Amino acid sequence: MGEGLGGRATANTSHCLNCNAGETAPELQPALRMQRQLRATNVWQFVGHHPRIGPVLGIRTIGMFLLGCVLVCRDLKADFDVSNGIAAIVNDSIITVQDVRREAADTIDLYQRTYFDKPDVLEQKRVGALTEALERLIDKQLILDDFKTLGGMIRESYIDDAIRDRVKERFGDRVTLTKSLMAQKITSETFRLRMRNEIIQQIMEQKNVGEVLLVSPAKIERYYQTNLTRFKLGDQIKLRMIEINRPAAGSVEDTFRLIHEIKTKIGAGTSFGEMATSYSEDLYRKEGGLWGWVGEQKLLRGLSEIAFNLPVKECSPIVCRAEAGSDIYWVYQYDNAGKVTIARKFTEPNVFLEEKKFPKGAGLEDLPAFPQSFYLMYVDEKQSARTRPLEEVRDEIEKDLLVQERARLQRKWLQRLRAKAFVSYLP
Repeated sequence: MGEGLGGRATANTSHCLNCNAGETAPELQPALRMQRQLRATNVWQFVGHHPRIGPVLGIRTIGMFLLGCVLVCRDLKADFDVSNGIAAIVNDSIITVQDVRREAADTIDLYQRTYFDKPDVLEQKRVGALTEALERLIDKQLILDDFKTLGGMIRESYIDDAIRDRVKERFGDRVTLTKSLMAQKITSETFRLRMRNEIIQQIMEQKNVGEVLLVSPAKIERYYQTNLTRFKLGDQIKLRMIEINRPAAGSVEDTFRLIHEIKTKIGAGTSFGEMATSYSEDLYRKEGGLWGWVGEQKLLRGLSEIAFNLPVKECSPIVCRAEAGSDIYWVYQYDNAGKVTIARKFTEPNVFLEEKKFPKGAGLEDLPAFPQSFYLMYVDEKQSARTRPLEEVRDEIEKDLLVQERARLQRKWLQRLRAKAFVSYLP
């Protein structure tokens, strides 16, 4: 993000007035189309270094001048390729499309992996992430400008200490840091500038938001009484589970044989937790397969009905999940002979579609989808629906109220900054 006019620009300013007319950025709709005529005027150098105009123009005047320049060239035909554009002007600084994309990159990457099969939802999430990223960048620039206006200074030694701490926490050593920066095409100067800006933002937030140290007991009680539904719990079970997945090149018969042997040992007296620690392939293996207290909503539909109908201290039948498409799956219940007795079909998210019963048991060739993951479940304890008492949730409520109050104070502070600043969103 550029730091401003008058010779204070970062590495991005060499492209900040160059919009690619041939390659639009639809997520931000940057209608600015810069071209060679504008570059030839050398507007940046003119405004920032002219012996008369530079020192005289105020922030709003500079901002309006820059905005006017880019709008004049918006509809001119461009004949060069540049991959950047202007997203917003904040006082005498600019935020580029590239800045926004970089800020939103991690969030968009997560959305792309989560909603890869839902393009409409992905596009909505992507645009939302870019919009939020732009607002964050504007807020950050306003904070930096306010720090400068107040005459704030950061000692270089303080930045050195912060970089050393960051290296120790995230990279281990400077060699790893250097390799990471090179992979991201970030110079050491840019990294140092970002560290400096982070320090400034922390200082300014502490000064303007501070620490909300106390929430009164009366306020906690009022919150509890007005949000009772939040503290209501449905039926819960203390669940253990063993999961065995069929290997890609493995047979269903071998996988079933293994989980059947596990169930036989449990029936003979070996503890469920011990068998889970030895064989389970899920995240709770080290805990003896213990999921802890769970409600019906936490479990996959089809498994939850079986688990919640289990008597305490009793192992479930062998259950299997079989994928039948991108968002459709079957849940099978097996008998001791390895035959499926019940097959139930569901679609994400957890909608029941149909049920098939096989009184004589169905073999592999009779199943609608190929078995993949096998499960055994065990209930340690059960707990009926209840409302959690105030004393159980007091600390939780206090933390929530502290977070809410800090968010309120921060919004108020940023609103004050925006009220006295020049901020222009480019269409």
